Amino acid sequence: MNAWCKYALVTASWAACALVFADDDVVLQAGEFAVTTQDFDRYLTAQGITGAKRDRTLAKQGAVQAVFENIYVIRAFAAKGEKNPSIDQADINWQVADFKARLLMTEHLKLEVQSALRATDWDAVAKEHYTANKAKYQTVERVGAAHILISSNDRTPDEAQALANNVAVRLQAGEEFEALAQEYSDDKGSAAKGGDLGFFPRDAMVKPFEDAVFAMTEEGEISVPVETRYGYHIIRFNERVPGRQRSFEEAKPDIMPTLKATAAQEARQAQIATMQNGALDGGLQVNRLLLNEYVQRYSTDAEANSKK
Repeated sequence: MNAWCKYALVTASWAACALVFADDDVVLQAGEFAVTTQDFDRYLTAQGITGAKRDRTLAKQGAVQAVFENIYVIRAFAAKGEKNPSIDQADINWQVADFKARLLMTEHLKLEVQSALRATDWDAVAKEHYTANKAKYQTVERVGAAHILISSNDRTPDEAQALANNVAVRLQAGEEFEALAQEYSDDKGSAAKGGDLGFFPRDAMVKPFEDAVFAMTEEGEISVPVETRYGYHIIRFNERVPGRQRSFEEAKPDIMPTLKATAAQEARQAQIATMQNGALDGGLQVNRLLLNEYVQRYSTDAEANSKK
């Protein structure tokens, strides 16, 4: 029986009556450290397991216990590692401090960016962008069509053409397009849907196919067999959707995320540039002699390596 099972048995009766937890109740205790309900929440958040995803994850059998066990295992090994003389504790402490500094930087920059952009009139910015870039927000002409493909892969070109002509004659005689597509089309993906290809713009199909279908105008019109590198296609024209200018309100959901992301990135870079220049705290001091010594050292190394 592993340690977790023993723990579960010992605490089963306690858990049954402790259904409401405080913000930071202890769930596991082992010597010098504990695992709490707050640890549980923060561990999941750090893994990106939040909201509905958290609910789905924790609903799986054994998932809750596994989270507490994972935290316990990490801390148990960490406690041993802290006393291990073979581990460079100074290096570990530096990495911890560096990781903490990066987290603090990220959180601070996020708040600075939010503050810098708080007064932005995003509707006005988006409208200005839309007006200057209207051509980007036009829908292109699309057609809806179906086809029956008679492939020349396992037939001679003459055999493929003869079969395509035969199917075309049967269509002209009134047989159902969908039924013949399911029976004869070698494009199995569309054949299962009665040959339907959905809607597509120009440049989505091979040139002979595109030329034929975009030249058709009447709903239900059926082409003669059209030859492409895939074989012979019998095309049924279903519908044409003309290209048009999208309104600002239609384009807005596409515009806003990009504008906000770009503005946030620019604000972030501005903050970093200001900090690099030493202007934020006014206390930047540079040991130029030592800095130049390092620059010279590695410039010399780079030059020497390039000559090898």
